Amino acid sequence: MNSEDAEMIASHQPYSMTELIERFDRGNGTGRHLLILYSIAIGLNANTIVDIGTGQTTGALRAAAKKTGGIVYSYDQDARRRQCLLPYQDAQWRLTLEPSSTALRHAPSPIDMVMHDGAHDYVNVKRDLELLLPKMRQFGVICVHDTQQPELYKDMLAAITNATSDYKVSLTNLPFNCGLAIIRVEESKHPAISPTFDKLPQGQADTFPVAFVSGAQERVHVPMHRRWLVPIKIKIGHVLRQAGLKR
Repeated sequence: MNSEDAEMIASHQPYSMTELIERFDRGNGTGRHLLILYSIAIGLNANTIVDIGTGQTTGALRAAAKKTGGIVYSYDQDARRRQCLLPYQDAQWRLTLEPSSTALRHAPSPIDMVMHDGAHDYVNVKRDLELLLPKMRQFGVICVHDTQQPELYKDMLAAITNATSDYKVSLTNLPFNCGLAIIRVEESKHPAISPTFDKLPQGQADTFPVAFVSGAQERVHVPMHRRWLVPIKIKIGHVLRQAGLKR
């Protein structure tokens, strides 16, 4: 096994709480959202977790699944680099190496939680969300990374707004670590999530999920040139980074 494969395998293993806190405290801030994802998954008592674009998030979600007894379904189209991960699947982690446009059509349903850190352009994010939303449980959560990233945020937020325009959802955006959009599905044909809870002194559960908002979201216009040029720009950037020509 070469060093690149060994590093890849290690980065996708379930994180310990110590590792989650360490990544939160790192100066460059690239892992500050991991502890939040872990907390959301446990709070939802998530049984079915979808992970689009594997990496650090996979380790955080797998750690949560060990607590909830759930399964993480990871999807990534970079088969060449992530082929080495396939032998490390287990009862709580399933990995599919194909584009999300194909894989999500066969994703399990209903879904409690999604982490989207795959393609970061309008067309792909909007399509992925349109495939996921009908599969979500009521009060299930979809998280989308990089929604405050300086070069990508306009297309990312437009994709979220337009994809959710026919659904009753509540939305917020965490303004750090490149941004993390949190979409909660307020109405669904699927049963509501069964959250993790403690008991109040009188014996009642301390959490009773209820719908937060109603009404459709306003659509956002995205110029056609941005729909197609941004993903090309992103792909060129990936190629240059892999070639060592760009940081």
